[in-house]
Formats: sequence, structure tokens, C-alpha cells
Amino acid sequence: MQTAPFKHVPNRQGVQLAVKAREFSISREDFKNFLDDQEKVESFFNLLNNGNWLKKLETSAAEIGGRIYVIKNLVVDYSQSHNDAATAGGPQTSSDYNVLKIGDLYQPGNKKITETIVLFNWPKGGGSYQKAVEWGTVNSFNKTTPHVPFAVGEKFSDLNYTLGPNPMYVVETTGCSFIGLAGACCVCWDDTKRDSGLDWQGNFGGCSGWFAFRKPN
Repeated sequence: MQTAPFKHVPNRQGVQLAVKAREFSISREDFKNFLDDQEKVESFFNLLNNGNWLKKLETSAAEIGGRIYVIKNLVVDYSQSHNDAATAGGPQTSSDYNVLKIGDLYQPGNKKITETIVLFNWPKGGGSYQKAVEWGTVNSFNKTTPHVPFAVGEKFSDLNYTLGPNPMYVVETTGCSFIGLAGACCVCWDDTKRDSGLDWQGNFGGCSGWFAFRKPN
């Protein structure tokens, strides 16, 4: 007994997608070529996934009273010395600041890396350095070293006017030990003034603080 050849019948969603393509003046042939191009299809769904990722992240932050800000394509020059990066990010950094006394803890690398940086903040305060690090870990982010806030300061000199409040700071999330105590490096914005600093981890967490994390590729 012969059976009729199988004929593919597109489902309702497939038909709707094809109709939408025609609304944007995309021919049937171009639409089919798009579906046959694996790289284009993957790029399309990655774009959708990134949108979902951001919504989920915003929800995760809101659940603990926080908010986020994403910086895409930030070039971080890890080949720059710690002290040079600190003064580039904070031009008003004084030569006697403690942040310039720990350069030996951070040996320069050999490359520049383009990264996506997620900044996390408690707009009403009530946070802490440890809570921020735990939030970053739960969301599978990588911790940042001082080169990241230094790069943010250098590339975004008026970030305080974009984010608020003013003054504000961005702090790295790896931390270090200075005179036997746990500290972390940051860049502080105050109107047009910008300087790098080293403070104790227990002092971070107010509404002015933004904690920096690296989004894995």
C-alpha cells in the first residue's frame, strides 16, 4: 500500500512569523535563506536571549531592593600599571592616596579586553560589600579587579550625571588586604571631580555605591 508523500504543514506560530516577515517587505525567498543560515538564526536568538537575560537580571536585583546598569563593550587595558590606570580613571587622585600604595599587588597583564560590565546598586542603601559579592555569585558573574572601575572612570567621566546620586562611586569586587584589613579600590565622582581611592569593605554599600561585575562571554 502506498502512502501519500509527507507534506510539511507550518504551525500557527510559523505562519505568523512568515506573515510578520512580509509586513517588513521581506520576500519569501529571503525569509527562507535566513532560516537556512545557521549563523544568522543563532545571532537572532542570541539577541532575544540577551533581552531575556537583562529582564531576569533586573528582576533579581529588584527582589533585594537593588538596581543595575549595564556597560557594554568596555575596553579594559590590563597591560597598564595599577597606578597609571588609577590616575587615568581618577585624574584628581592625590599622590599620597592609599590606592597608589598597593600597586605591587596588581601586576600588569599583556592585553586589552572588551567586556560587558554589570553595575549593581542599592538606591535606598542597606547593602554591603559582602551582600553585593553574594548577589554577583548567585547570578554567575565574575568579580572585577581595580582595572575595571578605573576604566569606567576613564571612559565615562560624567557617569554620575547619568546614574546618580552625585557624588557616587564604582567599586571592584575582588578586594585586597591593606595593613591587615579587607579593602577594595574604587573611583569616586563628585560633579566634575573624579578620583581613585582605597577604602575598607565595611564602608561600601550605601546608595552612592555601584558594585562592578564582569558578565562571562
